[in-house]
Amino acid sequence: MRTILILLLILLTSCQQESTDEKIKKSNLELTSRYFNEVYNQNNIDLIDELFVENYEHTSTEGRKFNSRDELKSAVKRIESLLPNLKLEIVEAVADKEKVIFLIGMESDLPKMASSTTKANKTDFNETFIFWVKDNKIYKGRSIGAHLPFIKQVSGFEGGLMALIKELSKKQDSLATE
Repeated sequence: MRTILILLLILLTSCQQESTDEKIKKSNLELTSRYFNEVYNQNNIDLIDELFVENYEHTSTEGRKFNSRDELKSAVKRIESLLPNLKLEIVEAVADKEKVIFLIGMESDLPKMASSTTKANKTDFNETFIFWVKDNKIYKGRSIGAHLPFIKQVSGFEGGLMALIKELSKKQDSLATE
């Protein structure tokens, strides 16, 4: 009888722990989703103060590092000014007790700097974001994007990665001979 009670107690405790873990995952997902849904899609840049710690650290695709909420706000403003009518869609999201990973679909009107030879009328590309969360605040982030689709849409370039490398090699060779 005593063994059955101990097993029952262990089972209840593990179920309760799993439930707590699930609540943390859900909370992390809800918190971090607000960045895309409200900061970008609802133009609520001041929400960054609520979602992120003051000394938030972020590393972008290009390796640029941000070390504060104010730098993040500046980056968001630059992105929004570069990409008119930008809308973000959460394509995939996975959360655990410490972090949330997103695949974000980004769509905008064609930027002003687009080539006149482009056939695109919109930009449409994906980027991956990872946010680390502690005490209901985002304290660290990383974004990783393959920007070739964006470059192709803006430039009008029709080839793939190997064609782009070949084209860039030609340009470099022509500069060396001048």
